[in-house]
Amino acid sequence: MQSMTFSGVIAYPITPFLPGGGLDLESLELNVAKLARSGVDGVVVLGTSGSFAYLSAEERARVVKVAVNAALGSETPVGVGISAMTTREVMTMAYAAENNGADGLVLNPLSYIPLVSQEIADQVETVASSLALPLCLYNNPETTGFNYPVELAAELSWLDNVVAFKDTVSSGKLFHSRQLLYAQRADPSTVHGISGDQIIVADYPMAPWHTGMAALLAPEFVAFHRAVIDHRDSEAALWSATLAPLMHLMAQERPLSVLYALAEVCGVRTGAPRRPLLPIPSRSKQVLADAVAQLRATRPRIAH
Repeated sequence: MQSMTFSGVIAYPITPFLPGGGLDLESLELNVAKLARSGVDGVVVLGTSGSFAYLSAEERARVVKVAVNAALGSETPVGVGISAMTTREVMTMAYAAENNGADGLVLNPLSYIPLVSQEIADQVETVASSLALPLCLYNNPETTGFNYPVELAAELSWLDNVVAFKDTVSSGKLFHSRQLLYAQRADPSTVHGISGDQIIVADYPMAPWHTGMAALLAPEFVAFHRAVIDHRDSEAALWSATLAPLMHLMAQERPLSVLYALAEVCGVRTGAPRRPLLPIPSRSKQVLADAVAQLRATRPRIAH
């Protein structure tokens, strides 16, 4: 088992599907094995990118087992999204992840009725007191209807195995203000990372990056993040400008459906996302393919 801190570049791969909608575990194994050796600092399966909400508990357990085995020997930790509608289901997912060798857990406050702070705290404390795996809290307000107050995330960071806060925001400026407040109140051994590929590319904050795009363009995002961390400002700005056209195209399509299309463009074997989600039009996929080709032709040099 690896020590997972959720620092650096954390990549969130898709869960590949067969044409009929079943899991393509062979494709998942190949993709995670490659990704774990790509330079990213961690891989998390069963995030939003991994279609966790469209999988059964049994399927989720199979995804974890395959992903963990695929990453063996790579020294890249594998985390698992454990979000579910009830705390009982969350605990089922958490125990399954632990039993299948996961190195960390990611939890957001998923509920049909948006939760309040007291209910969030109760769920996090239940998970944290029951398992020893590192736990990353996740703020995803557009999906969950709950916007994590920084004060709550900071308070929960003092629990023994809460090690990170993954924060989805509307702008780089807002993330910076939340970052400052978190740093003032949270356990200093925890990290505050940003989620949201559009914000990451446009504002490239000095923080851990949680990103689905890094699972498909790992060398590019690793090089981009290192330029930011090393204060190579002109190189970071060049990466941002190079990735911007692709991000603009992505923003015009359905979020998860476009990620599956991009995965195919980038060489990951997969069918469409599960219905009721529909694939993006073929013409849009071709536009994405052209944008990726242009990106790879004009990107800054990647050091090896």
